[in-house]
Amino acid sequence: LGVPDPVAALRRLDCAPSAIRTSASTVDAGSLVVTSAQEEFRAGVDRAETGGSAETFGTWADTVDGQYSAAVRAAAATAALGARIASRLDELAESAATEVCAIASAASTSVAAVLTGDRSAEVVSDVSTACTAVLRTVSAKVASLSSLAEELEPLTSPAVELS
Repeated sequence: LGVPDPVAALRRLDCAPSAIRTSASTVDAGSLVVTSAQEEFRAGVDRAETGGSAETFGTWADTVDGQYSAAVRAAAATAALGARIASRLDELAESAATEVCAIASAASTSVAAVLTGDRSAEVVSDVSTACTAVLRTVSAKVASLSSLAEELEPLTSPAVELS
């Protein structure tokens, strides 16, 4: 019919929120490992500070301990951000699906007619209008993803440099 492909438009909106949620969970689990390592490190520092050159070692240990703390906070923040982004993507997909289903439902009679070979101006116009509406809906949803991209900006540089 020479109209936009609504299915291709819908594929643009699939950003795999479940994969993002899985990644966020992995990062969160990783932060628990760092927390455990930090606790073990701190226990070793406490033991080491009671003998030898405690002042010098203590200063260095406090620095490394602070870096561990920063790494744990960064991992937790990253996991939370991933979960938030996955939820937002799910919301967008659900919203788009609701709107697209309403558009498709409204045009179902004309779509059925076209699928059976009817090429009358009225039914072709209805289908064309519906396909264009689907594209507009998806484009609006994709455009709203720019706010999510802004949230990802802090993740483009290391959160902490470990010694």
